[in-house]
Amino acid sequence: MRPLDAKLLRDIWRMRMHAAGIVLVLGCGLAVLIMAVGMRASLEKTRLQYYADKHMADLAVSLVRAPDRLAPVMENAPGVAAVETRISGYALLDLPQVAEPVSARLISLPRQGRPRVNDLALTAGRWPDPAHPEEALVNEAFATALRLRPGSPLDAILHGHRQRLVITGIANSPEFVFVTAPGEMFPQPERFAVIWMGRDALGEAYDMRGAFNDAVIRLAAGADIRAATRAIDDTLTPYGSAGATGRDRMMSDRFLSEELSQLGILASFIPTFFLIVAAFLVNISMGRVIATERANIGLLKAFGYSDLAIAWHYAESALIFGTLGLIAGIAAGTVYGRFIAGMYRQYYHFPNLEFSASLPTLILAAAASFAAAGLGAWNAVARAARLPPAEALAPPQPANYAQGGGLFHGFAEGLDAKSRIILRRIVRFPRRAATTALGIGLAISILIVTQSFPAEMTYMLDVHFGLANRQDVTLTLSEPQEAGVLHDIERLPGVITVEPFRIDGVAFSKDQRRVEEALFGLAEGATLNRLIGRDLSVIAPPTEGVWLSRPLARKLEARAGDDITIEQLRGRRIRATVRVAGIIDPMIGSSAYMSLGNLSSLMREPGRISGAYLRLDPAAYAAFTARLKQTPALMGASFVSLAERSMRKNFNEHMGLMTAIYSSFAAIMAGGVAFSAARVTLAEQERDLATLRVLGFSRLEVSYVLIGEIMVLALLSLPFAVLFGTGMAIWMTHLFSTENFAFPYVFDPAGYAFAISFTLACVLVAALVVRGAVDRLDMVGVLKARD
Repeated sequence: MRPLDAKLLRDIWRMRMHAAGIVLVLGCGLAVLIMAVGMRASLEKTRLQYYADKHMADLAVSLVRAPDRLAPVMENAPGVAAVETRISGYALLDLPQVAEPVSARLISLPRQGRPRVNDLALTAGRWPDPAHPEEALVNEAFATALRLRPGSPLDAILHGHRQRLVITGIANSPEFVFVTAPGEMFPQPERFAVIWMGRDALGEAYDMRGAFNDAVIRLAAGADIRAATRAIDDTLTPYGSAGATGRDRMMSDRFLSEELSQLGILASFIPTFFLIVAAFLVNISMGRVIATERANIGLLKAFGYSDLAIAWHYAESALIFGTLGLIAGIAAGTVYGRFIAGMYRQYYHFPNLEFSASLPTLILAAAASFAAAGLGAWNAVARAARLPPAEALAPPQPANYAQGGGLFHGFAEGLDAKSRIILRRIVRFPRRAATTALGIGLAISILIVTQSFPAEMTYMLDVHFGLANRQDVTLTLSEPQEAGVLHDIERLPGVITVEPFRIDGVAFSKDQRRVEEALFGLAEGATLNRLIGRDLSVIAPPTEGVWLSRPLARKLEARAGDDITIEQLRGRRIRATVRVAGIIDPMIGSSAYMSLGNLSSLMREPGRISGAYLRLDPAAYAAFTARLKQTPALMGASFVSLAERSMRKNFNEHMGLMTAIYSSFAAIMAGGVAFSAARVTLAEQERDLATLRVLGFSRLEVSYVLIGEIMVLALLSLPFAVLFGTGMAIWMTHLFSTENFAFPYVFDPAGYAFAISFTLACVLVAALVVRGAVDRLDMVGVLKARD
């Protein structure tokens, strides 16, 4: 072994405690990086593979009714590879294990063979027999939530008729990777089912014999999606088509795309904190080693070692830190990634979703690791290479504690001797003090950011369910009906208050921009379902014109006062020009809003509604749900308390685990910074501390000098930590906001208090661990050491 290699190993062993802190901090940052990048790649790869294997649709279209003879016409459209015409509808299920009626989406299966578009992945049982119209498949999430198996019966109300169905198999579909009921933003697997049945059975139930009301289309590779869309629309528009939509408007793929985007943001944000702190720790450690080895560096150069050889010798230490951090990061990132994959499997229903870190992901992690270690060591290594032999062999210049000016001396004179030692060291070594305070401040900032997400989600849920949705039940009709249906709804058991609403699928156009979205008609003076802005004000429907949500206005590049075109996508396809009354900022949704009366007049259907919001008498809940199961005209019934309970349960389980993980990472960061700084302080002050002991100072007083410096720096980091953490939290809410969710920044005093107290406790524990070395000081040996 070469002499410098043997010295390198001795140096690493002597620095093993510093190395442990660096490796842990570096490993945490790389673990988040590997998890986020690897999970994003795994999710995208799984999605693309699943879509390809099961022929995921590129276009989807729903309509009122079209004859089957149009299927060949659509297949001959330019760029179309396959067309699957279907019968689709909604139903209510009456299940003995669920008190409330359950909504279901019904989709027909082809008469022969498998679906050519949106094929199914059977996970249990068998395919339905076309000769038995009662046989059906259900989606896996629903079957798992209610413990249904092949052979289980289902009582359904199909288009006003009760029918007993029998489950023959359980399946997944690329069309329903993320499954939500109509009008719901989050999945409730026990409250919504997807059921696939024979074509003839659904044709009989919905009076669609020889016809279809739904189609999914797969395009050929390289096809012009706009040309294909125009051809499909030209064919189906006379039959009440709402217009073909691409994958970007399909709910399941839309949520998946947003999740992929957020993973990319996470991969570029959180790891940066840890990599910066790891670079600081490397800088502190290497700077301390080179400062204590001035004489050795001088001797090595005197014996003929070149500047490059000296620089490489010390750079190797940083590379070893980077290698060990990379190993720790790969191990932790793999475990973390598998945990996140398990969480995703509860929401996204793929046949198989496994986390894997690809070679490019590992190369990226290695580059980040060595970059952090290299940048941290650069200044210290360059200083060692430039140090002349004669200067290196001379004792270092003593620290000048006379700096600071009159104000400093005036303040210092008012302190006791031990506190003056602490203050003078901070002032004498400002760079080291700043880096230590910065590292601790970043740890606090990470906790502030991670604590802000639970506060923001809790706030959003409180607003959504406490202020905006104050109804008990939302009833959605299978078809828009005259307002007279409200009298029938009012006569349901336990109904106290009823408020109507209307929803129309429309296309908004301005200049060359066109966006398809929902247009809500809100009842004037509504008290159950209200539109709430970010400032918690109640936004009344405009007396004239239309409110646009900010995401929709951004897509249209529309401002208040602009004229936009609204085109109805179903029915008579009414076109009208309306004025933008204003831009609003709801926290959930990216829709547009009008008064109920104005919307009905605009669509030339006065008095027609899509559903109603209900307030119930709790004592009549059982009677209400029992009657509701017998109501044929409903597409769905959403019970707000059940939705809120499900959302809060999922949030508490998963967000709590994520917060615990990031709290652990922040503790490692704060502890690593404090431990490294305390070790450096102890190494530099061994003689001073031993002198204090010889002069009669107690161990507690000597420990005060050591621990006090670290705690003062931690306290000095608080203003930066609070300001930087708040800024990052606000920025993160902006980055993670999507079309469907606009996360507000919420100042949570309890979260800030936890972030500060938790980090300071970690710093104190790390300092106390180092403080044990004070008791083991060899006072005689230290005092005999020459300067």
